[in-house]
Amino acid sequence: MRAFWMLAGAGLMFSWPLWAAGEGAGDPVLAVWKEQRLDFAYMGRTARYSCEGLRDKMRSLLLDLGARRDLKVSLLACDESAPLRRGYLGPRLNIVFSSPALPDAAAQPPHAGDLPAVEARYESFTLTSDAFRNYGVGDCELVEEFARQILPKFATKDVKQDITCVPYQASGSRFFVRGEILRAAASAAARPRATASPSATARPSAAAGPRTATNP
Repeated sequence: MRAFWMLAGAGLMFSWPLWAAGEGAGDPVLAVWKEQRLDFAYMGRTARYSCEGLRDKMRSLLLDLGARRDLKVSLLACDESAPLRRGYLGPRLNIVFSSPALPDAAAQPPHAGDLPAVEARYESFTLTSDAFRNYGVGDCELVEEFARQILPKFATKDVKQDITCVPYQASGSRFFVRGEILRAAASAAARPRATASPSATARPSAAAGPRTATNP
């Protein structure tokens, strides 16, 4: 059973193909940090990941998209010994992160102890296959679920998606997500509101590519 899981020690040495500020970057705006809390469920049929590998991969992606560095990604459910057992829905994560958002006069006061307004810009981003960054078509289902469950939590504009994931095989799968995302200045994103747990801040090791499950 374990052979079906990608043992991604990782938060990956890959870096998502995000264009740097200045290329497609808009004018600076004042933004506030908005805390997001959600449970992320992943049940892929083509690429499967170890629980720690999935956690680290999600953490890397969130940071690359502009989440503040004090984010927390915790395992809620994980059973690597039985990924194909009836009723098992795959790893589930609890994710807490803060990302820049435009101020909302009707919103409740900021989270206690949160940081004041920060300078931010809308910057172009692209999520697509990149072999040089150890990120390929086998990750199609993960990107699909990320785009569905998490990307809408960020402040974005003009997002376009072209995602086709073929079950049990990488051939024929493709994904391309692009748009603009609100990102804080690097100095602001590096100032955490609270100290993250050691498990969330430890430097991950290099990740193996996703292992493709074959149709039994």
